[in-house]
Amino acid sequence: MTAPVRLYDLAPSPNSMKVRIALNLKDIRFEKTPVASNDRAEVLRVSGQPLTPVLQHGDTILFDSAAILRYIDANFHTGPRLFSTDYAEMKQIEQWESIGRRELTEPISLVFGQLMAGKNDPAVLERASRLMNEQTAGIEEALGKGDWLVAGRMTAADITIAPDVHYGMLPAAPEAGPVHQFFAQSLKLGPGRDRTRAWVRRVMAYDR
Repeated sequence: MTAPVRLYDLAPSPNSMKVRIALNLKDIRFEKTPVASNDRAEVLRVSGQPLTPVLQHGDTILFDSAAILRYIDANFHTGPRLFSTDYAEMKQIEQWESIGRRELTEPISLVFGQLMAGKNDPAVLERASRLMNEQTAGIEEALGKGDWLVAGRMTAADITIAPDVHYGMLPAAPEAGPVHQFFAQSLKLGPGRDRTRAWVRRVMAYDR
């Protein structure tokens, strides 16, 4: 019998989204244990640290979304590969992962900082939206060559970056939670990003 897979999941977190997308793309059955942003006791008990996501596969415990994606691809052979056996493609995937860590987290962090501090500084939010637009220019250009960032298929490059960009195109939804509402009002992807928007929708279709 295959060992069960459990995801300790902070639903609004882009990092949790990345793991959910990867698991669903590879058709891996998993159970979610919801984690509240103000109560990390269970995550601490399981993994010895407070950050989400955490993946439990049998007796194996992993944290950090990038590490989890690599573990999934190395240990589950259903569905498409998240990475590549081709050296050049693998380097491209890692370059996109690095771009996501260096650049696209900044506008998200600026808005989260305002939300957590109970602030709504127009200058900070305007800067976050400007950065989101500027830092997705390379994505828009790359998508002019195809539907995906690397190898003509969905890979860890797309999974790593799309959830962050997704926060710049949330619709207004009064019934949604406060995080969703704040980002919908505060962070805008901006003009000239039609290919990027379509690509985000393709990736986020696996977030369930």
